[in-house]
Amino acid sequence: MKRFFPSLNKYSNYIFCNNASNSQLPEHVLNANHHFLINNYVEPETNNILSKSLTNHNEEAKKIVNIIFNNKHGDIVYGGSCTQLIYNLANSMEKYLKIKNSEIILADFNHESCITPFERIATKNNAILRYWSLNKDDINDKYKICYDDLLKNVNCNTSLVVLPHVSNILGNVLDIYYLNKEIKKINPDTKVLVDGVSFMPHGLINVDYFGCDFYVVSFYKFCGLRISALYIKDSDFIYNIENQNHNVFDNSEDFSKKLEIGGINYENMNSIIGLKEYFLEIARFFNYNNSKVSNDFLEFNRKSFEFVIEKIKIYERVFVNMFKVFLNNNPNIETMETKDLPKVPIFSLLFKDYDLNYVSLILNEIGVLTNNSTFYCNRLFDYYNLNKENGTFRISLMHYNGFDEGNKLIDYLKMLKKIDSNFCYRVDSNYKNRICNELKDSFNYLNRDMYYEDKRMRAFSLLKIININNIEIIGDLQYYCSSKYNNNNGIIIRKYSNIESSILNNKCFKFLLYTFYNELKNHYNEININYIKVHQIRVYVSNNKSELNNLGIHQEGYNAIGIACINRINIKGGINLIYDSSKNLIHGLQLDEGEMLILNDNKLYHDILPIELYNDKVDEGYRDILVFTSVS
Repeated sequence: MKRFFPSLNKYSNYIFCNNASNSQLPEHVLNANHHFLINNYVEPETNNILSKSLTNHNEEAKKIVNIIFNNKHGDIVYGGSCTQLIYNLANSMEKYLKIKNSEIILADFNHESCITPFERIATKNNAILRYWSLNKDDINDKYKICYDDLLKNVNCNTSLVVLPHVSNILGNVLDIYYLNKEIKKINPDTKVLVDGVSFMPHGLINVDYFGCDFYVVSFYKFCGLRISALYIKDSDFIYNIENQNHNVFDNSEDFSKKLEIGGINYENMNSIIGLKEYFLEIARFFNYNNSKVSNDFLEFNRKSFEFVIEKIKIYERVFVNMFKVFLNNNPNIETMETKDLPKVPIFSLLFKDYDLNYVSLILNEIGVLTNNSTFYCNRLFDYYNLNKENGTFRISLMHYNGFDEGNKLIDYLKMLKKIDSNFCYRVDSNYKNRICNELKDSFNYLNRDMYYEDKRMRAFSLLKIININNIEIIGDLQYYCSSKYNNNNGIIIRKYSNIESSILNNKCFKFLLYTFYNELKNHYNEININYIKVHQIRVYVSNNKSELNNLGIHQEGYNAIGIACINRINIKGGINLIYDSSKNLIHGLQLDEGEMLILNDNKLYHDILPIELYNDKVDEGYRDILVFTSVS
């Protein structure tokens, strides 16, 4: 399906895997929006010809939404987002909830948009709030969704239960039909609101079958523009809700006016017509009703839509299985999910050995477009006492992602692994006193390192190495080090200029880079070593000693590091110290020009002594180094 998406074709080197936040747009949606802006950008429901045309388009879009929901008897209102619609609904229900002397049950692993509005109403009216939390006591299923834990909280006073159909963190699919049925066995008057935002792109919505009272979706999560829809089952209920709009709508027979504050965004509404055309394109692709070989008109109806969703589910099931096999065999990555419930291709990951900000920076730079965050599921992170600043690293895929992209993603994730290597350290002196002036002079043009008080210069880059004659600077990587390894500048995302591209062709630079690369190849062949980070650093000293390192005995957080001395001008000191895993000193040496220390950073620790002026009659001295590190 990728061929129908201009953005995916334009940025073909990137893997779009933040789709649970925002999906991409097929050309059919773009064309529909363009058609609207050119032909129908007027006020609807008036007498002019353009307005009549827009009114007809709006009605067509609403019919499409009814088909998608399988809405046979309920009503649907529209808004700019799920957050807006739920907020409007919650406030409109205040009188109803107050009269009922309510108890409200909220799933605390849901998106915040389905929690905060009801908490505010409950607090204001002294209603009882109950939370449905995951069962974290099962050692084999740490993030377990347990239906019984929900149902035991439902009683004769429960007026509202708010559920996710799919948690945008866990990716698990809840059985809404079963839960709605069981809730109403206990209390038939309980209203059930379902957040279907993360389910919609991956499964078949059927509100007639589910039986729930409210169901909300956002079309921008499923190849549309930013318009959301809220299904309301009971027309009698909706006529009694409190108006959230202008006073003129207090007695309006058009209930939607009470909730659609500011009206419908018609340009986004018309994108749904383009979405219908895209669904029909998928149906033709899979030869629905022999449509691939015939020119017969293909109608968008419930049957054709069901056909399309089934094909999407089958396709995406491959992603789910692919990632489950990999993640179940990788003890260094934890997946936030319930193991025994169905799942859509949403994977929220926690890394044992790596800070998630670092993971996100690296993978985004090499073309994995995603993010680490709480994704507005803060309650879940509080419940598990997880770091909300780091959140979780989420990969969310859709039917337009390719299986080749899935395999590439897995290869990238494999790269982030600490290796238990027998290698300790070695010093390479093959280029001792042979560094060319061109490489030395390149340090004269470095920018000031603003993250240190003393005078330092630095450039920093991520390199991709195909072979010795094909080395590429990748993007504009920002530097990040976890506070676990750096108590001074840790957790600060630092921005440095890239090294000059001309250096990549320098003979001395290539020798040092490949010396480090070959060491990785010999001792760390389990991981992808084609990406290497390089720092180009100059540290000055004047009248006082200059601390080259203010961290003490430490590690950098990688499998291996390489420190190459390029120049020492009017300095003495700067002795590199190497320590074992118990921080016992095992070796010390001064790196001279052209020498490189390569160190197992996962096994050993290191430090460096200060430098001072060799000739104090000269105002200044400096030390130039290249620092190479593995990505992992």
